[in-house]
Amino acid sequence: MTGNTKPFVWSWLAYLLLLTLLDCTNIANAFSLIPHHHGNKSSHHKLHQAGWAGAGFAAGQAIGPAGSAAVGAAKYRKDLKEGGHRRTRAVAKIGGPIAAGAIAGPAGTVAYEAVDHRSWIKRHIFHRGNHGNTNRK
Repeated sequence: MTGNTKPFVWSWLAYLLLLTLLDCTNIANAFSLIPHHHGNKSSHHKLHQAGWAGAGFAAGQAIGPAGSAAVGAAKYRKDLKEGGHRRTRAVAKIGGPIAAGAIAGPAGTVAYEAVDHRSWIKRHIFHRGNHGNTNRK
């Protein structure tokens, strides 16, 4: 290379690097504008939850509180490994219904679960609204 072309090549390389960096930031900004659907829970999720509930109930009927605790430990195994607040919450989720069942029998377990899922019950069982009927006064 001659003396005059060297600055020219370096300026072009710097220009291409700048364009590449600007293009990368535009791609990153555009990616954040792409809609992502995270809130939709499928029917598989509900089936999965029902499976855990059924397994806990069946193990509790067959083996007793130890069976129910074993199913709870399997369900919350990752939270039990973590420690801290997650572990404390997992222990409460496992031991709460068992303790309520030991104190008050099956009615205690049902009452505990009703309190634990009160928001869902309110939304799905005791829901109110016009359900699309706008002619009501």
